[in-house]
Amino acid sequence: MKRTFLASAGLGVVAVFGACAVVLAGPVTPITFDVGSAASILNPHLSQNWQLFAPDPISDERGVVARFRCGPSSSPWIDITSTAIAETQSSRFFPPRESRIVSNALVERFAQDDVTKRLEDRGRDDLLPKVDASASRAERVLGRYAVRLGSCPSDENGESVSPSAVQLRYVTRALPPWSERGHESARGEPEVFESDWIPL
Repeated sequence: MKRTFLASAGLGVVAVFGACAVVLAGPVTPITFDVGSAASILNPHLSQNWQLFAPDPISDERGVVARFRCGPSSSPWIDITSTAIAETQSSRFFPPRESRIVSNALVERFAQDDVTKRLEDRGRDDLLPKVDASASRAERVLGRYAVRLGSCPSDENGESVSPSAVQLRYVTRALPPWSERGHESARGEPEVFESDWIPL
């Protein structure tokens, strides 16, 4: 009797997990809206998605550099992307995950949902939100991470100066097609976009 009960309970757990995974990972249907909140018990540790199949593969390389406002002047630009990558590659067995801070923040900064993209394509900029909360949150994360990697130079008295704001410069370069990857001339020119000063 006990064995039957445990087998039934285990089978029930597997069935519930499978049903939740199908609802979350499957296409959007009316069932998704009806039971989506119940199926979200899998999040965040057991979430299901289709990223394994790369429906939107990376087609460009992205980087970010930062500088600080130090009183009336500003500091030189520092590369925070390469620093995070170098730290990750410094240990093959137990690498730090700091590069994910930069990569995830870059994705969140330039992420665009389908509705916003459709409105921009139709020229309905008046319906777009004035402030993108996720983009500003991503910039604050990048700004705080940049302060961890660099700071203002010391003043003439040798005292350290705390930065009052940080500015980010995003550098993006499109990757060439696979057939032209070996030719340096096929690489596109980098595009540069600078943020406003972000107060710290």
